[in-house]
Order: sequence, then C-alpha cells, then structure tokens
Amino acid sequence: MSNQTVSVVIPSYNHHRYVLQAIESVLAQTWSQVDLIVIDDGSSDGSAELIQTFWEERGGFTYLRRENRGLIQTLNQGLELAKGQYFCELASDDYLPVDSLEKRATFLNNHQDCVAVFADGYMVWDERETSDRFLDEKRRRLFDQKDPIPDLLRGTLPVFATGMFLTSTLKEIGGFDCETFRYYEDLEMPVRLCQKGKVGFLDEPVFFRRDHETNTSRVTRHIRAEKVRCFDKFAKDPSLYSYRTLISHCLRRHYLSLGRYLHQGHGTAQEKEVFRGAWNFVWRDPRLVWYLLNIK
Repeated sequence: MSNQTVSVVIPSYNHHRYVLQAIESVLAQTWSQVDLIVIDDGSSDGSAELIQTFWEERGGFTYLRRENRGLIQTLNQGLELAKGQYFCELASDDYLPVDSLEKRATFLNNHQDCVAVFADGYMVWDERETSDRFLDEKRRRLFDQKDPIPDLLRGTLPVFATGMFLTSTLKEIGGFDCETFRYYEDLEMPVRLCQKGKVGFLDEPVFFRRDHETNTSRVTRHIRAEKVRCFDKFAKDPSLYSYRTLISHCLRRHYLSLGRYLHQGHGTAQEKEVFRGAWNFVWRDPRLVWYLLNIK
C-alpha cells in the first residue's frame, strides 16, 4: 500500500455531548489524506441520530450504526474498512489538535523501520484545556530500550489512543483480538507490535483526553477480568516463553486484583468463572484460596 492516507476510527458510544467535536477535529486536520470511519456501537443517548444528521449535512466520512458489541469488535470492523496506509483510533469523547495526524504520519514516513508510533497527550479538565501531559519520564523512554516487553508486562504502558500503526502490520498480526477481549487493547496489542517490529515514540502531545464520569477509558468494570485473560493468553504463547516467570507473577497479581473486586460484591458470573483459574496459583499465594472460598 503506497498511499499516504491515514484511516481514523472513532468508536462512538453514548457521548452525545462530545462526539461531534471528536469528528470535527479529524475533519479539520492539516494532513489532507484522511479516511475517517465513525461506528456507533449501540448508543442509547441520541448519539447515533446526532451523528446521522451531521453526516447527512456534512459528509466527508464513513458512518455505520449497529448493536452494541464492545470496543474491540468496533476497532476490528474499522480495520476491515480502513483504506489508509496508517491506522489510528480516537475515542468519541476525546479530540485532536489540528496537526496530530501530520506529526504521527510524518514520523512513520521518516522512520521506515517502525511498525507503529506512540506519543503523548494533553488533559482536559472540566472543559478546560491544560498543558498537563500524560507521560512520566519512564514511559517516555519505554521504546528507547532494545526490548520494551518486560516493562510493558510490568505495567509501563503507552497511551494507546496516541498510537498510529501500519495498517498492513495490524492486519498481518490478525487485528484486535475480539475473541478474548471486549474493551482492553492497552497491553496485548503493544506487546504483539513489539514482537513484529520496532515501535517508535514521538515526544509530542497528539490528542486531548477529556476527564469526565463517562470516559471511554473509564469503562473499567470488566477490565480486571480482561487483564487476567490477557496474561493467561501470554502464558500460553510459545513466542513469549522467555518471559514466562514475569508473566506468571503478573498473572497472579491480576488474579488478586480480580479477587478483591469480586469479594466487594461486584462482578458477573462470567468474571467469577474467569477467577476460578486462580486455583492454579494458590500454592504461590494463600490469599487466593481465601478469595476462592469466600466468593459466592
């Protein structure tokens, strides 16, 4: 694929107040070759109708509506539709500075050995843009290492929403894993990308993250179980065998986190079923036995 188009997927879900700003921020980019795909994932707050009206009046992007399937399936559908050489996502409650795509696409154009680039972002508090940045020094230097996977496994993660990826690479590695995950892309995809090739870092803010009660990134109810599934998947992956001790340690830690959450009276039957896998780790941490015996 030789075109310089950037495909941007906006998974929209119940952000009636914010979604048009997200869309308009992509349409206003200084990078002229933009393939914008907006997918409403079963919103119930009028977002879908609002986007429909805007699309009919303005056009300039692809728009789909469907029943709710979760973030990961939405991203995969966007990837299937993507026409660009590069691919990125934007949450429907966040928005981009005008040069966001230009900065990231230029980086990838100038670093042909990279399969992806991550960057930094600004915080928006109560509708007020700030100069507050996301990343500390450790996360800024994550991809300077020869092998960033150990730090990724320990929880030093890039801001996934800042990522821009080679579309061809995402498709080569099978896209986003919607069989295992519904919401959680933050760790599994960066690890797979690092296995595939070099990942770069651009020390520039490339998006505005809005802090509010219905943040896309705050959809945490199922994240604890999905983190367990993620490390369980890693533990079974022969290509990650050299990291097996660290993966086992992290998996036990995430089982404990899930156990505490379930013991507080939260969780679903499906999440409790995931937690039963903790029996494989009780010999390493007796606290897991207590949670397993006391969670009904």
